[in-house]
Amino acid sequence: MTSDSTGIQWVPKPLNQTSAHVFRHPTQRIPPFTGTESHPSRSDAEPALKKQKLDCEPDWSALLPPSFSTHEQHKTAQYPCSELPEPSNLQTYNAPELPANLSDAAPIDSPATPSLVHPLRSSLDQHQARRNRQSALTQRLSRNVGAVQTKPFILEPPAAAPRYPSTTRSGNSKDSVASESSQAPFAEAAADFSPWRGTHSEDVLGEATIKHGFYDKIQVSQNESGTARPAAWRNYKQQSGLHALSSLFVSVLDQRQIHGSVTAGCTFKPPPRVTLTDSKREAWLRDLANPTIPLRRLSRTIPHGIRGRALLDHCLAKNIPISRSLWLAKCVGANEIRAFKRKGASGAFAVGGETKWIKDWTANVEQFLDTLIGTCGTDAWRDNMTYGLRLATHLFAESLLDKDHYLDWLLNTINQVDTETLPVYLLIIRSHLKEVGQSRRYGRRLAESLSEQLHRIENNVSPDLYTVVETKIANLIKQLIVASPTSFLMSRRWPGYQPMLRRVIEASHASLFMDICKRNIRLQVMAGSDPESEVKTSQRLFEILDSISPGADSSNEARRLWEAAPDSELLVRTCLCWSSSIYGTSYARIYLAVRLLRCWSGMELDVESHVLHFLAAEATAADLENASLYRVVVELIRSRHFSVGRYLNWVIANGLLRRYGKTEKEVSPAMGLLFELPSHGLSPHISNLRQNLLRSLGVTINDENRTSTEWKAFIDGNPLDQQNRLVKKSGTGHLPHGRYPHTLAIKLDVGQWMRQKLFNYSESGQAPFQQPQEDTKTDARDPQHSIFDESRFRTVVAVLEDTEDFTAIVDLLLFHSKSSDPQLLTAIAVTISHYSDVFLACRKADTTFVRLMQRHANMNGKPGYLALTEALIDLAESLPNRSRETRLLRTERQRHESKLSVAACSPISEHMAEALQIENSESSLPCTDDIEQLLASGTTMDKQLLTDIFGLAWKRFEIAWGESIQSGFTAAGLLTRLRPFDVTAVNEMTLCRVDEVLTSGARGTRKSMWISLICARVISFEQLLSHVQHALKQMDDLCVQCELLAEIVGCLTMERQRADSSISHLYYRFYMQQQKALRGFSASVVSLLQQTLQYAHDTKYDPPENICKLLQEPAFMAMLRTLPNSSQQDRENIEEIFNPILMMDRAVQTFGHLVMPSIIEQEEGSNDGELAVLFDNVSISSLLHCRLYLEALLTCRSKTTEEAAHKLVLVTSEMLPSSSPRTIELWASIVSGLPQQQRRAVNDKAETEIFTLLARKPKPSTEDIPKQLAYLLSLVSAADNAVHNTVSATRIITQVYSTVTHLFAGHLSPSGRHDNRTEAEDPDMSGETLDYEKFNALLRLLYIHQTAFSTPNVSEDALTRLLVLLGLLLAHPFPITYSYLSQDICDFLTIISDLISPSIQARCLHILQKQYRLKDSRLQYIFAFSDADEDTWLQLSTGTTSSSSTRQQTLHHFPIRKWETMQDATPLMTENDPSISLSLFGARKSVL
Repeated sequence: MTSDSTGIQWVPKPLNQTSAHVFRHPTQRIPPFTGTESHPSRSDAEPALKKQKLDCEPDWSALLPPSFSTHEQHKTAQYPCSELPEPSNLQTYNAPELPANLSDAAPIDSPATPSLVHPLRSSLDQHQARRNRQSALTQRLSRNVGAVQTKPFILEPPAAAPRYPSTTRSGNSKDSVASESSQAPFAEAAADFSPWRGTHSEDVLGEATIKHGFYDKIQVSQNESGTARPAAWRNYKQQSGLHALSSLFVSVLDQRQIHGSVTAGCTFKPPPRVTLTDSKREAWLRDLANPTIPLRRLSRTIPHGIRGRALLDHCLAKNIPISRSLWLAKCVGANEIRAFKRKGASGAFAVGGETKWIKDWTANVEQFLDTLIGTCGTDAWRDNMTYGLRLATHLFAESLLDKDHYLDWLLNTINQVDTETLPVYLLIIRSHLKEVGQSRRYGRRLAESLSEQLHRIENNVSPDLYTVVETKIANLIKQLIVASPTSFLMSRRWPGYQPMLRRVIEASHASLFMDICKRNIRLQVMAGSDPESEVKTSQRLFEILDSISPGADSSNEARRLWEAAPDSELLVRTCLCWSSSIYGTSYARIYLAVRLLRCWSGMELDVESHVLHFLAAEATAADLENASLYRVVVELIRSRHFSVGRYLNWVIANGLLRRYGKTEKEVSPAMGLLFELPSHGLSPHISNLRQNLLRSLGVTINDENRTSTEWKAFIDGNPLDQQNRLVKKSGTGHLPHGRYPHTLAIKLDVGQWMRQKLFNYSESGQAPFQQPQEDTKTDARDPQHSIFDESRFRTVVAVLEDTEDFTAIVDLLLFHSKSSDPQLLTAIAVTISHYSDVFLACRKADTTFVRLMQRHANMNGKPGYLALTEALIDLAESLPNRSRETRLLRTERQRHESKLSVAACSPISEHMAEALQIENSESSLPCTDDIEQLLASGTTMDKQLLTDIFGLAWKRFEIAWGESIQSGFTAAGLLTRLRPFDVTAVNEMTLCRVDEVLTSGARGTRKSMWISLICARVISFEQLLSHVQHALKQMDDLCVQCELLAEIVGCLTMERQRADSSISHLYYRFYMQQQKALRGFSASVVSLLQQTLQYAHDTKYDPPENICKLLQEPAFMAMLRTLPNSSQQDRENIEEIFNPILMMDRAVQTFGHLVMPSIIEQEEGSNDGELAVLFDNVSISSLLHCRLYLEALLTCRSKTTEEAAHKLVLVTSEMLPSSSPRTIELWASIVSGLPQQQRRAVNDKAETEIFTLLARKPKPSTEDIPKQLAYLLSLVSAADNAVHNTVSATRIITQVYSTVTHLFAGHLSPSGRHDNRTEAEDPDMSGETLDYEKFNALLRLLYIHQTAFSTPNVSEDALTRLLVLLGLLLAHPFPITYSYLSQDICDFLTIISDLISPSIQARCLHILQKQYRLKDSRLQYIFAFSDADEDTWLQLSTGTTSSSSTRQQTLHHFPIRKWETMQDATPLMTENDPSISLSLFGARKSVL
C-alpha cells in the first residue's frame, strides 16, 4: 500500500481482479465481510447488501435488492439521519484478503465481492451498513433450508446514470451489452454500465489485453480519412474563415434549439380510480407502504373509495411513509376536484365546489387529529400521535388544507380546551407560529387564548399541578411576542392580563414588554378610558376601601392599596377623602384610615408631607367634613405619626395666619386644625408656639384651659345622686359657648384625663371618681369587683361618648371586662355591639369579646346570666368569624330556658287573672307590677289566658309609652315576658296590634311607641317597615299616608340622643336595628323613601307640613347621603329612590342641598350658575348624586333635550381655562351616566363643536384649542355608548375623511408616495396647513367610535376610503415632534382590523398594493394578508406585435394547482409529463 502527496492511500489490485483500483481516504475504513461465499448457480444465493436509504440523502432505493428486509428498511427510513443515534464505539476493521484464484471468488452479486467502486462512507454510514448486513445474515440463518426465491435479483442501473436514446447498439458482438439483454433488462440503456458477469469482452484476458489494455475500437468508414484538418484548414485560413466558423456554430445551436426543445404536449393525468375488491385494495395499500415498490408501478390505477377520513385512517394503520401519503392524498384530491368539472360545473360553481371540498377535507383532518388526541394513554399512542402530527404538518405546508379553516379550528380549540389536553395543541400551534404571527387575525387570537389559559392556571385551586403546562405557555408567549409584538395589542383586556404577562415576559424581554404596555395604555387614553388616570385609580381605591371590613388586617390591606396606586400622594389623598367624606362618614372609617396611614408610614411613606399637601389643596371641597379630617390627623398626632412642630412651621412658612377668616366658614381646614390640636403630650416649646399662634389670632389658651377644667370638675367634683346620675352644682356647667365650643382639643384632653384616672387606680387603688359613702369599704383593685356598677358605668360611657374619644372607651371596657357583675358585663357587651365597627377598627372588639366569654363561662346559673347571654349573642352576630360562638350561645340560652321551665313548671292561676281583670275593668288598667307578679306566678298558660293577659299588657303599653320613655320601655318589657309562653302566638298578636295602630285614623307622635317596641325586642325594624308598606297600600287619604311616612322615616333618620343611663342600653338596641335596616337597603326602605320624596315634590299634591319639614332636617339629608352605594345593587336602589322626582321642579333644590349644602344657596335659580357650581365641586365620592343632580337640572331647567345639551357644553367649555384635567375626567364620568337621550344630544353637540374647532384657525391669545378638544373628546367618549347606529357612524366616517383630506392636502401624491424632505426643508410641514394636533384629535374621535365600524349597515365604500387614506398616512414622514402619530395610526388600524370584515380588509390591501404600489409589511399584517396565494409569483407572458413592429408583453397570473404537483403520476415516463407543461418554460431535453 502506497500513498501520494495528496494523502490518499492506494490499494494495489490483485492480478486476478479485472476491476479498477479501489481507493479510500486514510480516515475511512473498509467494512468487513459479513456474508458467506456461495456459488452463483445456487438458487439460495443472497444478493449484495446495500446501505439503507435515509431521508437526508438521495434516493438510492433503485440500488437496493428486492430481497432486502422491507420491514427493517421501512422502520428506519421514516426518520431523518439527524435523528439516528450516534454510534458510541465503532471498532476498526481491516480489509480481508481476496482469494488467489478468480474461480474461487464469490460472485459479483455476493456481499463479499468488493470489485464495485462504492462511494466514500462516513463512520455513521459504515455503522449503519454493518447493522444491515448483520440483520440480513440473521434472517438468512433463520430461513428454512431450500426455500425458493420468488423473485430473482436483477441489478438495475442507477437512476442518475446517463442513458442512450435507443435500447440497442448496432455492431456489437455477441458478448456485447445487447447480448446480455435477456439477463439484464434495461442494462444496455445506461451508458457505461456493465455489471461484472465474467462474459464481457473486457473480462476476457488475452495477450493483447494484458499488454495494451482494453479499449473500444471505433469502426471508421472507408470513405472518411483519418482527419479533417487538411480539408478544413484551407477554408479557415481565409479572411472569412472565422466568420464561417461562427456561422457554423450558430447554425448548430439553432438546430439544437429546434430539435432539443420540449415540444410535445403535456401528458399529465392523475392516476385514475378503479373499483377493487377489499383484498386487492389492501394489497395495493401494502405496496404503497413499501418504499421499494416504485410509485409509477402503483400509479396505473388507485383504488376507489379511499377518501376523506378513511384515507387518513388507512395511512395511519398501514404506516405509509409521509411522502407517499401526500402522494395518495394529491391523487385523490386531484380526481375529486376534476370530478366537479366533469359534472358540468364551470366558472364560479366549479370554484365553489372545489372550495367546499377542500373545507370538508380540512374538517376531516381536524377530526382525525381530535380523535388521535382523544386516545391519549392507549397503546402505541405516542407513535400514532407523532405520525398524525407529521402528516397534518406536511399537508399544511404543501397547501393541501384550507389554512384559514385549519388555523381557526386550532385557535378555537386552544381557547376552549381544558388544561390537561392543552399541551398537545401547543405542540401543533408551535409548528405554525410563523403563519400565525404574519396575520393580525390569528396573532391576536393566539395571544388572547394563551393569556386566558395562563390566567386560568394561576386562578386554579392547585396551580402547582400544571407547572409544566404553565412553563410551555410562557415559552410560547415569549416566542410570539418576539415574532409578532403587535399581536398583544388588546387594549380592552390588557388591564386584566398585564400583571400576569409582566411576570412571564419582563424578565427576558423587558424592552418589548414596556413597548407593548405603552402602546396599550396609549390606546386606552385615546378611547378615554385610561386605567392609569387619576380618576380611574381613585375609583379603584374607593372600591377597595369600601370592601375592607373594619376588623381586617391593616398591613395586608395597606399593601394591596399601595399596589393598586403606585402614586403615594394620590393614595394618601384618596384615603383622607374616603374617611372624611359627607357621603359615608363614620367613626369606623376614621379609625380604619388611621390604621392604614400608620402602616404606610412604617413602609417608608412620607405621610406628613402628603397630609399637609391635602390640607392646603384638597380639603376645601364641599363634600368633606372637617371634623372627621381633624380627627384623623389628631389620631396620627397621638400615635406620633404626625409632627405638630412641622405643622406649625408649615403654617408660618405658608402665611396662613394672614388668610385667617373672621367667621367659622371662612377658616380654611389648614388653619382650623390649629384649634383642634391636642394640648397634652406636647413638648413645652411646641405648646408655647401654638399658644403664640392662637394669641396672634385673638384666641387665648386660657379659654380652652378654663373650659377643660370646668368639664373635668363637672365629672369629678359632682357626686352621684340616688339614681346614679351626675348632680350639677351651682357654678359648674358644660362647655362654654365661645367662638369655638366643643373643640376636639378639649374633648381629647378630657378623655385623656379620664384614662389617666383609670391608670392611677390600677396602680395605686385610688378611686378615680367620687363614690358614695357605702362603696368605700370595697377594695376597688380586686379583679372580681369593679369601681362602677352598671348605672355608674353607663354614665361614664355617656360622658366619653360626648368627647368622641373611643380609644378611651375601649380602655374603659377592657378595664371592667374582668368584673364579676353580670349587669356590668351585660352593659359592656351591649356597648361593644352598638359600636362594633368602631371597636373592630380599633382592633379591640375581639379581645374584649374573648374576655366576656370567659366571664360568661364562670357565671352559669347566677342572676343576670340569661341577659348576659342575650347580649353576647347580639355581640357575636355583629363580629366577623364568630358564627361558632353564636351557635354555642344560642344553644346555651335554650338549655337554660328549658332548665328553668322544668325546675318550676306550674300553670298560672286563672282565678288570679280573672280577679285582676275584674278588679281593673271599670276603674283602671292594672299596673305593670301587678302584671309582672302574675307572670312570675307560673311558667305555662293556655292560649285563651295568654290572649287575655296579652290584651292587658298591650293596653298597659298604650298608656305607658305616652307618659314617658322609661315607662314605655318598661311596659314593652311585659310583651317580651309573654314570648316564652308561646312565641308564635305572641308574634301573631303583636303584629295584628301593630297593623291596627298603623291603619287607625288617629294620628299622633308615636315615634316613641315604635322605639319602645324595637328596643324591647317585641318586633324588629324590618317587620315594622314591611307592615308600614302594606298599610300604605290600604290607605286612601293622602294626608294620613304622609303623616305615617313622616313618622316612620323619622325613626330611620333619628340621631343618637342623650338618654337616662338606666335606659341608654335600650337605645343602643334601637340604633343597631336602625343601622341594620339602612345597611340592608331592603325593598321596604327603598319604597318608603321613594314615596316620601314623591309626595314632597309633586305639585299636584298638598303635602302636610310635617313631611315638608322632614326634607329640611339635616338628619334626613345626612341619611340620604350615607345610604350605601358601594355595590351596583346599592346604586340601582338609590336611582330607584330618586327617579320619580327627577322630572319635578322642586327636585333641583333638594339635590342642591343634598350635594352641596354649604354653597348651593348662592346660585339657586340660575341654571348656568348651578351648572358652574356643580362642575367645580364634583368629586369621586359624590359622582352618583352629582349625576342625579345634573339630570334633574337638564330635565327641569330646559325645554328640550337639545337645549339642555347646548347649555351643558357651552357653560362647561367656558370654565375650561380654570379647570384641572381631573375635573374634566370627573365631569365626563358624570355625563356617561345620563339617560340615553341626553347622552345622544351631548354627543351630537360635542362632535359639532369638534369639527367647528378643526375648521377655524386658532386665536392664541384667547383660545386653547387642544384643551377644548380634549374636553369635547372626553364628552364624546362618555356618551359614545348611546350613538351606535348606522347613520351616525357613516356620518362620522365621512366627516373625518373630508377633514383629514383637507389637513393633508398637497402632502399626499396621487401615487401614494411621499417626499423625503425633512421638516426644515418643507416649510408647510410645521405650519398651520398641516396641524398634527388636529389630526390626533380626529384619530381619537375615530377610536372612540371604533365599535361603530362593525355595524352591519355601515357604508363599506366610505369605510374603505378612510382606511386606505390612513394606510397612506402610515407611510407619511411625520416630523420628529409628532413621530408618535405614525405609531398611533398603525395601532388604530390594527384595532380596527379586528372589527371589519375580511372582504373590506382584502379590498383595502388590494387598493394600497395595486393602485398606490405600497409594499408595507405593516399593512400586510394589519389587513390579514396571508400567503394562501403563494403561487402568485408565477406569471404567463403573452406577446403581441403592434403596427409599429414593436412587441408588447403582457403578464398574466398563472395559478399552480397544488393538488396536481405530484411525482410519478403516470406509469410511463414521457418527456412532458409534469402537471405544468414544460413547453411553457422553453425546456430542453437533457439527452439529445
